[in-house]
Amino acid sequence: MATETSLAFQHLHQLLQELEDAQYMLGHGPKRIAAAEKKLTLAEQASADQRDKIQQMKKKADEASLNLKTREADIQKHQGRLNEAGSNKEYEIITDQINGLKESCAQLEDEILVMLSDVDDAGGQLETLQQEVADQQGRVKDIQADVSAKEPGLKENIARLEGEVAEAEKIMPAGEGKSAYQRLKASQGASGMSKVEEGYCAECNTAVTPQDAIRLNMGEFCLCRACGRVLYRVDA
Repeated sequence: MATETSLAFQHLHQLLQELEDAQYMLGHGPKRIAAAEKKLTLAEQASADQRDKIQQMKKKADEASLNLKTREADIQKHQGRLNEAGSNKEYEIITDQINGLKESCAQLEDEILVMLSDVDDAGGQLETLQQEVADQQGRVKDIQADVSAKEPGLKENIARLEGEVAEAEKIMPAGEGKSAYQRLKASQGASGMSKVEEGYCAECNTAVTPQDAIRLNMGEFCLCRACGRVLYRVDA
């Protein structure tokens, strides 16, 4: 059966695992906020980029509209010149110029209509992006509120567990055993300890030597000869 010492080791291992979980949850809170804020920043940038795109599209459409007005004004000028034509040849030349301008205006009008339609589509996309910004802002606030609400309880739990761990660590034998445990705790945390299941280290699945099995049965401090973890036995 498990000795009092091995049960104490098991209790210490459980406390270390609980402490790690609580510390992870406390540290995970700011990471959750940072991740949400990053998504918000990306959404805001996408919205800003879309606004800039729309401005450029409108500018291009305005330039095309101005160009159309200029050509329409040219048509009016050429039409006024028709009455001043000194010959049929000149009249024909001016008429060709007018027709060319009209054709150009018709093509430009079509292009402007397409541009304005594209602006409308881009505006719809902007609304979607702006809604995404609003949604992300809400998520950031919700996560911040959730993290703030849980933080006091987590800190209180960590402080309690740290005290219990310190008390439970008194089971560690003085000297090399305690030093080895402290080194493992600093480098591996809770995973620096491992229970023995059916004669095997639960972490590295290496069989415990007969000599170490006897030591474990007697509740002595023992390290896994393969992975170096502190071993404890709780089975029969």
